[in-house]
Amino acid sequence: MKIGLAGWAIVHRFKAEENPLQLLDYFRVAKEEFDIDAVELNNVFMASHDDAYLQQIVHAAKAAGVTMLGVAVDGTGDLSLTDEAQRKKSVANAMEYFGIAEKLGLQYFRVNTGGKPDGGEDAIQACIRSFRELGEEGKRRGIAIATENHGGLSYDPDVMVRIIKEVGLPSVRTLPDFGNFPDEIRYEAIEKIMPYAIAVHAKWHRRDGTRFDIPRLMDIVKRSGFDGYVFIEDSGKRFGKEDREGILELKAELEKCM
Repeated sequence: MKIGLAGWAIVHRFKAEENPLQLLDYFRVAKEEFDIDAVELNNVFMASHDDAYLQQIVHAAKAAGVTMLGVAVDGTGDLSLTDEAQRKKSVANAMEYFGIAEKLGLQYFRVNTGGKPDGGEDAIQACIRSFRELGEEGKRRGIAIATENHGGLSYDPDVMVRIIKEVGLPSVRTLPDFGNFPDEIRYEAIEKIMPYAIAVHAKWHRRDGTRFDIPRLMDIVKRSGFDGYVFIEDSGKRFGKEDREGILELKAELEKCM
């Protein structure tokens, strides 16, 4: 396993009112501040999808000696909609990221299930159709599609596993997030979705300052046979202007567990 940096870990820098961080500088920050040479992008921090801008991203990452693995995609719609026309529109919006991923040299992109926790069978079936369509394109292009426990239908790990299994394509994977399941099912739920993981999002504090059991979570990751990237996605109790200290602390904790 290796440690990477997810863009959301330093979200306040990207969204700062004064001198916001530009994506083209993200790679240098990952390498120089955190000694991390692999990153996950976020589509909301991209200034453009034009070829020239995407090529600038590629050059900036290469100049910093940083590898881009994937991109977390938001805002493309709801893949679990039972209105077929609207579902198809959401799928088409997500499909656009295959071209972007190819141009950036990414292994995967993440889209959410959408829906509601109690969305029902029709929504689950719609979501399965959506991921099957995306998965077929991913298989053709050699790019994986990941779904994260990120609300909606993915609130339930059994639904996530069902989607993966019923789609039945190796191009459709999970992206387990340590922080997004309810406390009462967190560890059991992560264990259920880890066998299908293409990457992991590591968080270690709730916003009230109490900590997740990182050694326990990392033991689950290791026992699943996972050997990819664990991306630090926030800085815990120091989330915000002191993100550097929190990220370095979590990095050290993850390294001990590895």
